[in-house]
Amino acid sequence: MNRLRWLPLLAATCAAGCASTGGVPGSTVPTTVRAGQSWVITRPVVAAQVLDTCSRDSPARHPGEVTGYWAPSRQQIDQLEAALGQLQPQIANPGDFDRQYVGIETAGQRLIYINAFRLPEDSELDPARTAIRVCDGGAQFWGAVYDPQSGRFSGIELNGPR
Repeated sequence: MNRLRWLPLLAATCAAGCASTGGVPGSTVPTTVRAGQSWVITRPVVAAQVLDTCSRDSPARHPGEVTGYWAPSRQQIDQLEAALGQLQPQIANPGDFDRQYVGIETAGQRLIYINAFRLPEDSELDPARTAIRVCDGGAQFWGAVYDPQSGRFSGIELNGPR
């Protein structure tokens, strides 16, 4: 889908604010393996909005699965981003996507939900303060769950056909 075609949809579906890792509002997570940018969402209201997907499954779509939120550390995010290659071939070039990270508690485990997307260069949206939510959009938008204990991904979902 043409990026410019979904920009109005993004603007219409995004809301609220958040803080990034380290408690510094608006800063990005520096990484060594990425072309896209990444942000850690720490405000529970925004985290819930990130997980409120309409075109793909997410842990929040299963009542009672998400029991709380937490803030992943920079070390955990670096570990996750170093492992992004594991998502291939389901996700082509996962490091090229912009990503929001939400720490979720489920079944007594601390996991990290990944919300991946591509924003146009001229986008005025701030993923450090806004949940990026898109209905449809195909393989340009995807989500996954990362377990920092095992270093593995699960729940890889696209917003539509590849």
